[in-house]
Amino acid sequence: MPPVFWSDRLAEELIKRKKYNYIDKDIPKIKNYFIKSSTSISGIPHIGNASDVIRHDALLRSLRSLGKDAKLYWIAEDMDALRKVPAGIPKEFKKYLGMPVADIPCPENCCGSYSEHFCKLFSDSLKEKFGVDLVFKSTSQSYRSGEFTPYIKKAMDNLNLIKEIWNKSRENPLPENWTPWKPVCANCGKIMTTVVTDYDEKGVKYVCKDYEFKEYGKNAYTKVPGCGYEGESKFKDGNGKLLWRVEWAMEWAAWKISFEGAGKEHFMPSGSFWTAGEISERVFDWPEPHPSENPLQPYEYLTVDNNKMSASVGNVVSTWDWPDFAPPQVLRLIFLKKLRKVRDFSYQKIPDYVDEYDKLQRIYFGIEKVDNEKELVHLKRLYEMIEIGNIPKELPVQIPFSFASLISQLSKPNESMEKAISLLKSTGHITGDLSEEDLKRIKKRLLLAREWARRYAPEQYKIKLQEKIPKDIKLSPEQKRGFEILRDELQRDWNADDLQNRIYEIGKEIGDVKGFFQALYKILIGKKYGPRTGPFILAIGKDKVRKILEQI
Repeated sequence: MPPVFWSDRLAEELIKRKKYNYIDKDIPKIKNYFIKSSTSISGIPHIGNASDVIRHDALLRSLRSLGKDAKLYWIAEDMDALRKVPAGIPKEFKKYLGMPVADIPCPENCCGSYSEHFCKLFSDSLKEKFGVDLVFKSTSQSYRSGEFTPYIKKAMDNLNLIKEIWNKSRENPLPENWTPWKPVCANCGKIMTTVVTDYDEKGVKYVCKDYEFKEYGKNAYTKVPGCGYEGESKFKDGNGKLLWRVEWAMEWAAWKISFEGAGKEHFMPSGSFWTAGEISERVFDWPEPHPSENPLQPYEYLTVDNNKMSASVGNVVSTWDWPDFAPPQVLRLIFLKKLRKVRDFSYQKIPDYVDEYDKLQRIYFGIEKVDNEKELVHLKRLYEMIEIGNIPKELPVQIPFSFASLISQLSKPNESMEKAISLLKSTGHITGDLSEEDLKRIKKRLLLAREWARRYAPEQYKIKLQEKIPKDIKLSPEQKRGFEILRDELQRDWNADDLQNRIYEIGKEIGDVKGFFQALYKILIGKKYGPRTGPFILAIGKDKVRKILEQI
């Protein structure tokens, strides 16, 4: 059977590739496949930025499974200018607007720079928490170490060809005196404000002028002031950067990149990928990284509650924060499952995503059956791609995440695992003896679920048990009769589903199903709504609920 998972198909296509795309030439023989993913550090990296890295990590795994030597470079685009002060950064950082983020101080005074601070947090969390085997690179380091200098000079030697290629995607041609080099001002340190006035084979002359944003929204900045300084910038010093499309092409050539995917905006007609690809081949003599129709690119982005994922909107979290409230495997699942379909994501629905992950585990270990062989192969491969570290030898103990959120709020697993385990045994979620690894997994899930409930759970999932019935609760005679029946029924043994059904039947018997459920929630947690009553009562403990109902 040919590969059914998208990254496996893409890996085979990469291996089979023979030719350049814009010139009639064979590609060089590839011994080591270098895959590239990059992130602009002009904002704080978040889980949306991680989507690109995680998808490229899947391709890395596929190439290695085919016996190929491969590496994934994660590039910090830290010569980019700070365009606005992100949420969570001191407001006084406004004075650094327009400067390369590599040159801005660390906001927490613990690292050498703004860039170093967030690059370390982002890359370390991806490696240690999300299982991404990446090699870190920084554009500022590559410019200033001289690694890029030969390519900068080659670009400047081929300005006419670059302009010819770039003009294909422009309504208006580039000016006659245009140059792709963007210097950093030697006086104020800003890169956004410099305007090149002249150039030769060694460098450029520039003036530092006010930069005005062409588009800006509410509360955005309209202008970054220049200092008026006039100076020179030598290419060999590396104190500047190439403009994006030329820079992208240069990076592919300098780092010998075989593949880099990107979002759909880069692949629109006249998009930056196509311009960079032609520059890469015709100027830098390196094949455009596999741009043909393939399963990864151009990929779609996720929305959060039907809004764009954006730090300014406040609907994103960092990669070093996510593992505090949800399994990292779940984020890998979200990003690797469907690439070319816009998918909406909600933090409130994390229990559903964890359930999906648990289901994949059951399918992988043959506990849950899938009749279609192709679909079975695909789902098992998807599980392998989202798992982190070694795959377990057998199906781990599974506690549904929504139920774990109830247990964790009632038992405080960080204080007493014994109570939590006892509750889980009483509800039938745990049977038999537990290994140390089982206990570790259970405690981890309970703690994640508790933190998820604190941050993101819908109101009905946030639990504070009332052991005394509030005096202001008014019950009808029918409801009181229903609670007498329920109190007696709780002396019997129940599983969660059967108890749920019995409570529903009691509501029907008294002629008020909705009112009976609402009254039960008000008695137990002071709300009209809550989690499913069957598993909830078992989580609290039947005897404890009986004692509460005896107060009626």
